Amino acid sequence: MFKFTYYRRIQVSFLLLIFIPLIAVSIISFVLIRDTMVEKLQLSNDNFLNVMIDELNKTIDDVTFASHFIVNDTNFRANLKVFADTERLNTYQDYVHFTQIQDVFSLINSKPLNNNIRMYLVNRKHFVISSGTENLSVINANMDKLMGRVNIHEPETLQWLGMADSGSGKSSSYYIARVIYDSREKQQVSVLLISIPDAYFNKLLGPVEFGKLALFDSRGGLIAGNSELAPEGKEARGSVRTARAIDKSNWELVYEASEKEWSGQISRTFYSGIGLVLLLFIVFSATSMLIAKRLHSPIMKLQRVVRQFGMGNLDVRLEVKGKDEIAELGQTLNTMLDQLQGLIHDIELEQEQKRVMELEALFMQIRPHFLINTLNSIKCSLILAKDKLHSGIIDSLMSLLRAYLKVNEPATLREECRLLSHYIDIMKIRNEIPLELEVDLEADTEKLIVPKLILQPLVENAIVHGLVDHPAPRIVVRARTIPDGIMIEVEDNGCGAGAEILAGLNRRLLYKDDEQDGTYQRVGLINVVQRLRLTYGQDTRLSLHNLPQGGVSVSLYLPQGNHQVNLSEREGY
Repeated sequence: MFKFTYYRRIQVSFLLLIFIPLIAVSIISFVLIRDTMVEKLQLSNDNFLNVMIDELNKTIDDVTFASHFIVNDTNFRANLKVFADTERLNTYQDYVHFTQIQDVFSLINSKPLNNNIRMYLVNRKHFVISSGTENLSVINANMDKLMGRVNIHEPETLQWLGMADSGSGKSSSYYIARVIYDSREKQQVSVLLISIPDAYFNKLLGPVEFGKLALFDSRGGLIAGNSELAPEGKEARGSVRTARAIDKSNWELVYEASEKEWSGQISRTFYSGIGLVLLLFIVFSATSMLIAKRLHSPIMKLQRVVRQFGMGNLDVRLEVKGKDEIAELGQTLNTMLDQLQGLIHDIELEQEQKRVMELEALFMQIRPHFLINTLNSIKCSLILAKDKLHSGIIDSLMSLLRAYLKVNEPATLREECRLLSHYIDIMKIRNEIPLELEVDLEADTEKLIVPKLILQPLVENAIVHGLVDHPAPRIVVRARTIPDGIMIEVEDNGCGAGAEILAGLNRRLLYKDDEQDGTYQRVGLINVVQRLRLTYGQDTRLSLHNLPQGGVSVSLYLPQGNHQVNLSEREGY
């Protein structure tokens, strides 16, 4: 009979590996072709930018020629010196000098090959002489801003001032300045301003077939071109960026083409091919997922059954269908769960029986001889004193006897302290000591469930070993809530105990040493610890230490847990 085993299912899954080489080859081919196109595009961009740089260098050469001519012409400099402080044409002589300067200036302006260049002479009073006949309102509107950029202390060199608005808000010009300096008077005679309109740059950097082109000055300011580019911008992923510097002006020409622009056709071809591959991959993947789901379903059922069994649902079992390996595994699992359930049931019964036996054994170790001695002492006292008021002591004793008879039943901490008060009344008569008991319980601890007569051995130890001969014996019982549990303390004001004795007792109590040495003190303390650990768990601790003012303090730590009950729900109290 044919079985669709895991081995064959794995074979089906491996069919998906057919698509991995196909996709890898497609991607590698695309990367190689794209890299080749990038190299060719870089070379084409270099040639394209070189043509533009040659044109810009010619314009800069024209500007340099005109500025050198003006600076080096002696007669022209003499006329500029005479006209340096003229604010307006007030006299005929001023007009004559103005006309002479303008005629020479117009002649110089006609020599540059580029007719887009405009030149202006600005004297020390900001009087402007133009090389042409254009309106001077634009240059006058920007005069303060432009002259603020000029460094008067750098004569004889071209200063690149940057772009300035024309005033209309629709066009602007790039300005270049050269200071005409009088070395004898050590001050400028005039400033030559040269403007190149943005229309010239926009025509030169006109729309390209694809990509973005921009021209920046030495400060990184945009002269013309696409404003989305930056002079030192990070190249976008997949884009091609070429930047060339123009040495004569410190300008930078930047071209950038995005991947979408330069690789459109190859990308479309690649994406069409990869789309077909992905379509086939999706179809086969969907088939594989359907198969994997059917494979994984019984495994998930196995997992849920095991998880629920681990969380305590011992009756959960797997529904077995089919005859494949999973079905056999499920049947085996059900058999194992049946065996585990029976084993757990047997262990629980055994642990419960062991716990009851341990409690009974521990309770048998509490010697009741002090009750007989107490009855005898009280009887003698009553006979000698002929005092019926001491009958209350008999009531206290009877209360303790009733507690012993119901020692297996739990009690609240408040009830335990009430039994302690009866026990103290008896011990006061028995030992003839003025013993006092003080109880200080926080409200949250009064209903704490504790084993009955759990504190009586601690109080008995305090009386026997520290308070018999004390002139004013006193015992204090405190209980308070701490962050991780509850702390109960029993303190006395007796003579204390030796440090070595306390250290030895604490070690035995801490490490759960159950070995008996025959002394009553050790039996009482170990019984208390064992009863508490059987009730609250192994994290329960008991420790002893001397108090600074004298006496011994016994501290009981009970770990965090729900130990409070409603007294109305408990019978017998």
